Amino acid sequence: MSSIARFVFTAGLCFLAFVWGVAASTWKVFPHRQIEHVLAGVDAWGKFDDRNLPLNVIGPAANAKSVDPIKTFASSGSDDLILVTGGFFFRQDVCPSFGCMAYVMDRTGKVIHSWEYDPDLLFSDEDFSHFKGKRSRLNLNVQGIDIGGDGSLVVVFQGKNLFPYQVGIAKFSWEGKLQWVRIDNSHHWPKVGTDGRIYSPIARIVTGDKSVGRTKEPSKCKSGAVFQEGVQVLSPNGEELHRFWMDDVVQVSDMQGLEYSVRNDCDPFHVNGIALLNAAAAARMPGTDAGDLLVSLRSSSALVVMDQQDGHIKKLISGPMVAQHSPSVLPNGELAVFDNLGGLDTKNGSRVLIIDPSSGENHTAFPRLNEQPGADLFADQQGAIRFSADGTRMLIAETVGGRLFEAEVATGRPLWELDTVSDMRPYYEMTGQDAGETTLMRVHTQGAQYLSLADVASWSAAP
Repeated sequence: MSSIARFVFTAGLCFLAFVWGVAASTWKVFPHRQIEHVLAGVDAWGKFDDRNLPLNVIGPAANAKSVDPIKTFASSGSDDLILVTGGFFFRQDVCPSFGCMAYVMDRTGKVIHSWEYDPDLLFSDEDFSHFKGKRSRLNLNVQGIDIGGDGSLVVVFQGKNLFPYQVGIAKFSWEGKLQWVRIDNSHHWPKVGTDGRIYSPIARIVTGDKSVGRTKEPSKCKSGAVFQEGVQVLSPNGEELHRFWMDDVVQVSDMQGLEYSVRNDCDPFHVNGIALLNAAAAARMPGTDAGDLLVSLRSSSALVVMDQQDGHIKKLISGPMVAQHSPSVLPNGELAVFDNLGGLDTKNGSRVLIIDPSSGENHTAFPRLNEQPGADLFADQQGAIRFSADGTRMLIAETVGGRLFEAEVATGRPLWELDTVSDMRPYYEMTGQDAGETTLMRVHTQGAQYLSLADVASWSAAP
């Protein structure tokens, strides 16, 4: 009887604990907040990356016999060069000390120019005093780059095992000299305008929000820490000119629905890319102006056009794309995105989507045919696209798959493919690790863009 009594007593306590837990979650009473913190901690622990490898490493490159193997399918008809986004400890055969943050190559794979910098000199422990986690070389990565008209390189850095993961932005000369650096929670890809102004997504942590924006919908963010994001505008010398926070912008623009209709209350906008409207795009969208900001919001699968002066939203574009990245403006005024999950007409759902903002019509630019190279394009996260100056060709970075494609815009015909593969032997030797059977590793390709021979020649010749 005593055993039965103990069992009944224990079962009763468990039942009461269950009932109290349900009540706490339903009516937000003690220990509701403590339970949320525990769940958030479990979630964070699950995202912890304990690999002793740089963040951009995917894994062994099966069947690779060299770094950055290339396949050519057809002539591009151009002699332009390609600027490839790299990372720390990336291509140490070219940048032996710290890896290439970025490099310029021709279509044969010959590297013509590169940028290398010591990450320990870039940031200090004091810079990371307000971050949670451990600062180390392994926890920093090059997330995105863009190049200015003078050959200067703008680089955005993110981190792993750091909170927040959005770190900052820096500018380097063509020769690789650090010009300035900001620890300002920039993230994703920067954009450099023709006037040298720099645009980058930014983030801040907001706590204590009880509802979604100014609606009556209760916030369901379990951690209680919301990533509120926006757009930052910097002068060429790194001075802050504007900051447009999306939670403010949607209120001013009377577009609260953008904050309500999201999949994750902890990340209601997720700004992941910025482009600038040209005159042709503005002509297709009455009420907009050349120089306005085309901003990608992943959380709501939407593009918004924001005023370049005060940030208010002038136009909203949504519907055909899902969780898109890398907004672009073509010379003819059409818009393009790397559509991560919206390609119902493609094998795996990822595609380059081109949109006519005047009519709303859209079409898949790449991939077109199931049997062509790149037909299996897939990136559930990230992904980047860039177009040639005349808008006839495009570079497509698969990012998480470690592949880079070039294709014709009009036909979708593949021209060229690069598998981003790096020999990690120098890294293993530096860290004292056993290299194992293979040191050739597939790595993320965060993006690539076209450079003209004339521009590279002028930058290289400059005193």
